[in-house]
Amino acid sequence: MSSAPVTIEIDRIPVAILFLHLDGRIAELNAAACRLLGQPREALVGAAGPAAMGLGSVRWQALCETTAQTGQAEEDIAFDTAPVHLVATPADLGGRAVVQLVAIDASGRRLSEDPARSTEERDADKQRIESLGLVAGGIAHDFNNLLVGVLAEASAAREDIGLGEGTREALRRIEAAAGRMSQLTKQLLAYSGRGRFVTLRLDPDVLLGELTDQLSRIVQRPAALTLTPGAGTVVVEADPNLLRQVVTNLVANASEAGGLRVEVSSRILSRENTPWWQLEVSDDGTGITPHTLGRIFDPFFSTKRARHGLGLSAVHGIVRRLGGDIEVDSTPGQGSRFRVRLPIVPGADLPPPTRVELTAPIPRLAGIRVLVADDEPSVRATVRRLLERRGAIVVVAADGLEAEARLRDERFDLAVFDVTMPGRSGYDVLAFARTTCPELHVVLMSGYVDRTRGQGSEEEPDAFIEKPFTAKILDAVLDDVLRSRGGRPR
Repeated sequence: MSSAPVTIEIDRIPVAILFLHLDGRIAELNAAACRLLGQPREALVGAAGPAAMGLGSVRWQALCETTAQTGQAEEDIAFDTAPVHLVATPADLGGRAVVQLVAIDASGRRLSEDPARSTEERDADKQRIESLGLVAGGIAHDFNNLLVGVLAEASAAREDIGLGEGTREALRRIEAAAGRMSQLTKQLLAYSGRGRFVTLRLDPDVLLGELTDQLSRIVQRPAALTLTPGAGTVVVEADPNLLRQVVTNLVANASEAGGLRVEVSSRILSRENTPWWQLEVSDDGTGITPHTLGRIFDPFFSTKRARHGLGLSAVHGIVRRLGGDIEVDSTPGQGSRFRVRLPIVPGADLPPPTRVELTAPIPRLAGIRVLVADDEPSVRATVRRLLERRGAIVVVAADGLEAEARLRDERFDLAVFDVTMPGRSGYDVLAFARTTCPELHVVLMSGYVDRTRGQGSEEEPDAFIEKPFTAKILDAVLDDVLRSRGGRPR
């Protein structure tokens, strides 16, 4: 067949156009398509089109069937340069039936930044997120304060060697339930872009490798997990705990899709000459309908009765705060594919690994004077008991003003302050302590931190404890502080 007339005509069109035989072989394409695929026309004509465009055989067959039945089909795929939106229609090429593919740059069509949405809709979403953040912050502060008594007391009670195994197991279940309750609040804060956020330079592929066992436990049989980190050594700036939450939430979502496989992979791609790390989590499960696809990142939206609908919304919020983006492709009955992209820090080196001194003695707290300030009585009582069980001498304060008064009149070796207190915040008292008693070890704790310091203070504590916490976590933090500041205070 002679396709020269078609080539001459379509080469003038700046949009990539391809004509594929029903078996997937490329029959013809224009110059824009050659540029998109990165190969000359001679190498592409006759080659397998679906493979060249990143379409699997199942997706290609579904595309052909939909095109034949409805006259048009659409598909989103990802190239190294940009995401691409495919529009497929039936066509005739030299008397032979083919599928015409028009490939449109879809950089602006990401789910989180849909240009078709009006300014009013985007503003309404922004206000909704901000309102949710305020509500989540209030919930986190009060709820996590109450959970301190549950989680810390239960974990400390398990240390009693006289407990029976039945009682010990009941305490474990209490700890686990309190941890899950706290996780719900953290997911709300993540979605709304609030909460504690500690950015480090890390290798995301190393983090994926460390999650192998955990992800294997998340994936439910008969589905099988395939984990293929393929980006090599790169550096991104991220909170490692939140990045782990992104990966585990996406894998849990894929596992619940009811398919036989869950695939996790990574790669490097280039966008506008800038390197990005891409995480891809895919499954062959039930897929997502177009109507549902537009709501999957909404908080509290879930198609499963037993789910709270916060997992994907938390993922969306975390990725947004990391300066990345997320998109999803899904076909009902064929599965879903989530892609998370984070900017790579070019030329950056990873920080040296932290050396853990396994033989270092754990400092005793006997004789150490500790000031504990928190406006929640149950938290004061719990922290006091946990410290006194190790021999510390504990003085409590009900708010920041009382804490500052105590610091003026008494000598302390260690201080534990809540961040959010009436009158004077934990950061206010920290600044006061650094001025009046610079040798004092100061630890801040909170169930919700907006990182807003009082009176413009730039002081940082020796450590930070996120509420709720277990007795073991409190012990470990205080021990690290005492070691790093020269061991046992004088």
